[in-house]
Amino acid sequence: MGGALRVKSNVKNWIKPGVDGANLEVDDFLSMRITNLSALLLRISTRRYLVEHEISLPEWRVLTMLVRYGSGTTRALRDASKMDKGQMSRALLGLERRKLVQRRADATHELRHVLQISDKGLELYRQIMPQARRAQVALLQHLTIEERKTLDSVINKLKAVAESEIED
Repeated sequence: MGGALRVKSNVKNWIKPGVDGANLEVDDFLSMRITNLSALLLRISTRRYLVEHEISLPEWRVLTMLVRYGSGTTRALRDASKMDKGQMSRALLGLERRKLVQRRADATHELRHVLQISDKGLELYRQIMPQARRAQVALLQHLTIEERKTLDSVINKLKAVAESEIED
């Protein structure tokens, strides 16, 4: 297979998915389209500033979680960020090695540790965040106010559906 594959939207399959989704191809799957879009948006909106600061996207996510929610256990961070165990573990190893995050024993549980952002990590966060915000605004500016409201509503609705499926 040479060259890039281009997949065009086939909304007619969404309008008439057929009995049990028989008209849907893999490229029509909502989860596939969102995953592909997410990967692309992350790549174009984060690559420049993460490479500049030599930090991976999972490491950046952990730093933002620690700033937003304060110190916490690995499990709490994983739950908040929706990262898998391996991804979280690798991110924490890199952050600890660079002294951006500190780990201390949890006084309430001998096997558990509490993670917190270090002063060095907070400084890095403060350097990156303005660039991150500018990149997100650049994306949002491609949508009208109505499109932003609709997208927010759709995301919230699908998130609620997915969360209810997990809880069942």
